[in-house]
Order: sequence, then structure tokens, then C-alpha cells
Amino acid sequence: MFKRAVPVLILAIVLMPAGAAAQSTPIRDPGRVSVVFDGGLAAGSPGTGPAVGGRVTFDVNDRLALEAAGAWAARGSGSDASSLTASLLVNLMRTDRKAVPYAAIGGGGYRAMFDMGDGRFFGMMGSQYAGTQLVAIAGMHGVGLMRGYTGSGMWAGSWSGPTWDLNQMPMFFLQRMGTMQVPADGRWGMHTFGDPAVSAGGGVRLNVTEHV
Repeated sequence: MFKRAVPVLILAIVLMPAGAAAQSTPIRDPGRVSVVFDGGLAAGSPGTGPAVGGRVTFDVNDRLALEAAGAWAARGSGSDASSLTASLLVNLMRTDRKAVPYAAIGGGGYRAMFDMGDGRFFGMMGSQYAGTQLVAIAGMHGVGLMRGYTGSGMWAGSWSGPTWDLNQMPMFFLQRMGTMQVPADGRWGMHTFGDPAVSAGGGVRLNVTEHV
């Protein structure tokens, strides 16, 4: 469930080394900094939208680099997410080659935000529901409408009463919302979730010119 909530970026990259040395030559002087801008799409639950971000890379030596990255992604109407990570990059070949494969591992934080008053979530609820308790139901993409409910947390037992479908919200977040109450004025506001993020993978750096 969590994996479906994390944005997948299709990247368009511009690389601007801050220094005279080129990426097509070995990194002999530590301390060189590169700036990368990312753009593309974030695809997954609960929707697809534009994604933008950037990275700053510090070359420790010819083999190792440290990278700080941030990204923001729209996840469809009423939903967006952001992330901030730090990674260690390890070049698997000499950097004097045109194509340099690398491995990366790092971690940071991921923040998901939902406007619960949007029509994809609770925005279509009318005033007739004012004061009703809403409780996430274990194993369901929905919440139970329970008038007079005094408990807290997710409903773990069987439920055959009325429900409100929330299939536009990943279950990973839905089932952490606890007990809610329909506001009399219809103003739901934002619901924000913060989680740790761990990344591992790799890629290939293509040294087209000194600056790209």
C-alpha cells in the first residue's frame, strides 16, 4: 500500500556543474558541486500529475558523491506530496567514460497532503450528515457512518452499516485517520501525513558535453 503512494518521477534533467572541471574527465578535486533540476510526472495512487524537484550533488572524490534531493508532486485534485532525501552515490566505473553507472542508497522523509473537502474525498457530503462520526474500517477503502459512536481508532470488527467510499485515497493513509466527525459548516480542511523514506537503486550518468 505504501509503495503505491510514493511518486514515480519521469525525469527531464539539466546539469550545471559549479566549477571548471567537466563530467567527462575524472573527478580529481574533491568539493565540486552540481545542481540538477527534475521535471516530469508522478504516477500512482491516488492520481497522476506534474512533478518538479531538484538535487544538489557534492563530489567527495572520483568514486563517491553526496546528494540532497527534494521533490513536489501533484496527485490529482485535492492531493499532493513532497519528499526530501539525502543519498550516497557510488560510481561503479571511472568517470572519464561517456557513460558512468552508479549505485545509490539514502533516506529522508515523505509528506502526503489531502484536502478532505475536495469532491474526491468528503466534499460531496451534505449538511444532513453533520455531526455523524466517520470511522475507517479495516480492510476497506471506505469509512463507516456511525451516529453516536464514542470509540477511537480504526474499526476492526465486521461492519454492515452505511459506508462512504474513499477509494481515491490510498488505504495506507485512510486507515490512519482515526475517528472523524462531519463538520456542521462543511469545512474539512487538510489532512497531512509524514513518513520516513528509504531509497536504494542506481542509474547511468551520460556525459554528453562538459555541461550536459
